[in-house]
Amino acid sequence: MKQLLILSLFVLSIFAIQAQELSKKELKVAKRELESKKDSISGIIAKDAMEKGEWIFNATTITVSGGAMNTVPANLNFLMVEGEQFTFQTSTGFGGGPNNMGGITTTGLIKVESVDIDRHGNTSYYMKLTGSILNASATLNLQRNSNMADLYLNMDRGARNISMTGSIYPIGSTNVFEGTIR
Repeated sequence: MKQLLILSLFVLSIFAIQAQELSKKELKVAKRELESKKDSISGIIAKDAMEKGEWIFNATTITVSGGAMNTVPANLNFLMVEGEQFTFQTSTGFGGGPNNMGGITTTGLIKVESVDIDRHGNTSYYMKLTGSILNASATLNLQRNSNMADLYLNMDRGARNISMTGSIYPIGSTNVFEGTIR
């Protein structure tokens, strides 16, 4: 009788452990689904902002051609678009430089030349930036179901090309600190 009781307790404990493991697995699946839905919503918001022409790209990393990737403050490194106008800023945040923040801040006109969607659902925007100290062809690759993007600036005046990674937001939903415009 004792053996039967011990055996039944052992079997019940195994079922209880399996039930806990299933609930942990289900919890992980639910977390993944929630993150996926958050990314999907932020992707829809980013695409909508770009279609309206009122968006900001906050860079978290910058790579200058031939250099190392640098992590940068997102509120100091951005490309902001309002209709046909853009404001572009790079900054170290340490002071100095033309914008008094260790970088440049410039404005100008932006023209979206084309938009392509690849077979995976990633969207590429090809743009032309024309300003007083910045003339560049820009490619912005927006990842599918996300607001994460890569921005590539190919300078027209012999300057070094710049690659940036970051996120796209509607104007007003993120705070940036703009330096002195040159």
